[in-house]
Amino acid sequence: MLELNTMRQREVVNENLQGLVRQQLELLVTPTIRWEGDVWAGIFMALVINLPGQEEGASGDESEQSEAEEGWRSEMHLDVPELGEFSVALWLYRGTLSVDFTTSSGEVQQRLDEQLPALEQRLSALDLRKVQLKVRQLDTYEAL
Repeated sequence: MLELNTMRQREVVNENLQGLVRQQLELLVTPTIRWEGDVWAGIFMALVINLPGQEEGASGDESEQSEAEEGWRSEMHLDVPELGEFSVALWLYRGTLSVDFTTSSGEVQQRLDEQLPALEQRLSALDLRKVQLKVRQLDTYEAL
């Protein structure tokens, strides 16, 4: 009986929760959240969220971080059956939202371009200082 209790005490994290605990520990070390899976049936999404800089009270060169390292950054890769594959990079910094769509398909680029004015209007209604939207097509040799 004593040996059984000792074995139970050694099990620090339930085997079913190890993935979740590992993810939380990784988040403490690197402030990046990653997720992949189907958002809806048949629609795959890979998501990466980079949290803004955590250093407070830094002085000197450390406080002069480039704007590219500050703010909320997020990247998504979507594969939508009726549209195709494309990536979205979002960046929110000091009230400015930049959204860049990237695809390797000219048809997907055209369809996204057609919807930019409506998306810009909806995002501008969110009380942001500025909204910047861009759609670009990469060569087929470059990875998304």
